[in-house]
Amino acid sequence: MKKKGTAFKNFFRYFPKLLAAGLMFSVPLAAFTGLFILIGYLTGFNNIIVWGLSIIPSAPLLAGLVMFVRKIAVENEDAELFPTFIKSVKENLGYFLIHGVAIYLITACTFFSVLYYGSMAGENITYGSILSIYLVFTAILVTAMFYAPLMTVTYELSIKDIYKNSFLLVFGKILRNLGALVLIILVSLLAFFGVMYTNGILLWITVGLIVIIYPLLFVYISVSVVSKGMQESVGSFVNPVKVVEDDSDAVQQAIKSSNGDSDYVFVNGKMVKVDKK
Repeated sequence: MKKKGTAFKNFFRYFPKLLAAGLMFSVPLAAFTGLFILIGYLTGFNNIIVWGLSIIPSAPLLAGLVMFVRKIAVENEDAELFPTFIKSVKENLGYFLIHGVAIYLITACTFFSVLYYGSMAGENITYGSILSIYLVFTAILVTAMFYAPLMTVTYELSIKDIYKNSFLLVFGKILRNLGALVLIILVSLLAFFGVMYTNGILLWITVGLIVIIYPLLFVYISVSVVSKGMQESVGSFVNPVKVVEDDSDAVQQAIKSSNGDSDYVFVNGKMVKVDKK
């Protein structure tokens, strides 16, 4: 059932459901992180590069969170949590493992670069320049990852086309991307300073809140901000033409009823590119 409302209003209207969806991702992520911290401790490789490996096995659950957030924030739909979440995880398992590897590599390389070049920047301005260039490159990669998960749960595309379109959208929708980046940076800084300037029991409470809320905020901000630009460039998934069965007659009929303006029709819950010839 759909209700009128902006993404901002819907966040508070459906917050209990969104919080539950966030926990379905963040709790397993925290559990996997704990496992890799233990592995790092036992093997002697106790660093964030090892801890961050938890992103990869957790990544398929991101599909469920992205899809549920899309339903709430973009489609104004009071979606059922568990069926929506679980179905998306099952349908996108393989692609999101690939996304998990990509997110891990971005995270690990960025952490290493900031740590290494940041520590050397005080001694030589060259390192500061390299760090600045790398941070711009990282911003491009992070922005591309705003699109890749959302595109995966929305369109029937190959992994090659998903990443190609994601990088094209980085430069094609600059203002929206900057808006999403600024909001996420603000949320990230709030989390960072919350950890830096608390201690004792308050620190543990802060960390707990970050684990619970941060992934949800990251996904909600990125999906709600970039979705409109993605629809303008790739194909609309709000009020799309639906096709129950993927046969040529039904697809052609769907194209006619959509006035031929879109290369995509909705087949079994996902946008599928069709040949209009």
